[in-house]
Amino acid sequence: MCDRNGGRRLRQWLIEQIDSSMYPGLVWENDSKTLFRIPWKHAGKQDYNQEVDASIFKAWAIFKGKFKEGDRAEPATWKTRLRCALNKSPDFEEVTDRSQLDISEPYKVYRIVPEEEQKGKLVAGCLNEVTEMDCSSSEMEASTDDYLAIIKRSPSPAKDTCQKQVLQDWLIYNHSAGLHSFDAYTMYMNEPGLSQMFIQFYYGGKPVSQVTTARPEGCRLFVGPLSGEKYGTESLESIRFPSANCVASERQRHITKKLFGHLERGILLHSNRHGIYIKRLCQGRVFWSGNCMPYKDRPTKLERDEVVKIFDTNQYIRDFQQCCASQLRPPDGRVTLCFGEEFPDATPVHMKLIIVQIEQVGLKQLMDNSLKSYNATSSHSLPDPQMDPVQRLIPDPCTTHQRAFYRETPQITV
Repeated sequence: MCDRNGGRRLRQWLIEQIDSSMYPGLVWENDSKTLFRIPWKHAGKQDYNQEVDASIFKAWAIFKGKFKEGDRAEPATWKTRLRCALNKSPDFEEVTDRSQLDISEPYKVYRIVPEEEQKGKLVAGCLNEVTEMDCSSSEMEASTDDYLAIIKRSPSPAKDTCQKQVLQDWLIYNHSAGLHSFDAYTMYMNEPGLSQMFIQFYYGGKPVSQVTTARPEGCRLFVGPLSGEKYGTESLESIRFPSANCVASERQRHITKKLFGHLERGILLHSNRHGIYIKRLCQGRVFWSGNCMPYKDRPTKLERDEVVKIFDTNQYIRDFQQCCASQLRPPDGRVTLCFGEEFPDATPVHMKLIIVQIEQVGLKQLMDNSLKSYNATSSHSLPDPQMDPVQRLIPDPCTTHQRAFYRETPQITV
């Protein structure tokens, strides 16, 4: 059973701190005491006062036994710990439209979620039952609003800590999961497009670059002049993130470049007839959405050095056929990656600093052929369910109306 005692401790502790009026900026937002403000000033600001602006975060570190007087002060780390606790606890929910982060005394607003409202989400909450307990070492990596403060003391991993067998581990990871060694690629010769990926980059919601991969082994998305030999990925296609110089906003451009400092090692991507797989190598956090998401209503973070299936091709085909047969809008065939910021969340995707969207070239072509085939035939019968899902795509029982829906699915709406 999911242990929620940790969440209760944070809830009670934080209510007591707000009521104490001991911490500047930590106040109730409404008379019913269901919303509260918490100060959120960057440690990099000129008027930053650690004793004042970090007081509540320091108090949480002391309460959790992560800091005692005499230890080296780490206000950004204290802040990240409490942020992790708030975001993971089912007792709290950030109210982004009330938060004010661009004023002289910035703050975030959180809502205290009633217990009865949480009951329906208990099972889902257990899937992520860290609640407010200590963030793991991977959770302590920089969030967007902490980058400016800790960039100087948060370098990318040292050379001697990098795995030397990244490519080997990547290709032979798990046959049952759909990743295969070089010799096994011959079985995919009938669907060469399913190993190709169409990748689009967006900075602040604006499209800045796109590329179609060519190598069936996969690709590595990274920042900087690093060679593949350094991480054992020389056989993968190398794709660099576009320069941030194209970003119009000076502040956004500055933070994007700071984020780049944590994406040095990048990520690995691989596509085949089973789906799309990813492995995060970089220090910076990466969040994603796709049809393999374990839950749809909260951010999904990639753990470091783990191979994760983020898109299931056969599942998409089944969903596509079902939607078409029911005359519903076809599902989105893309995967979205968000770097440095939690995603999906209440913040619109076009406001995210770095977004990368990926789709299988072959799948898109098969979908288009399926829709075209429908227009050329009067048969509306469903394909044999025993056939290979890829092969029974043509013909597909979709209407001209659904064809327009699919073709007009937007990328990122600004």
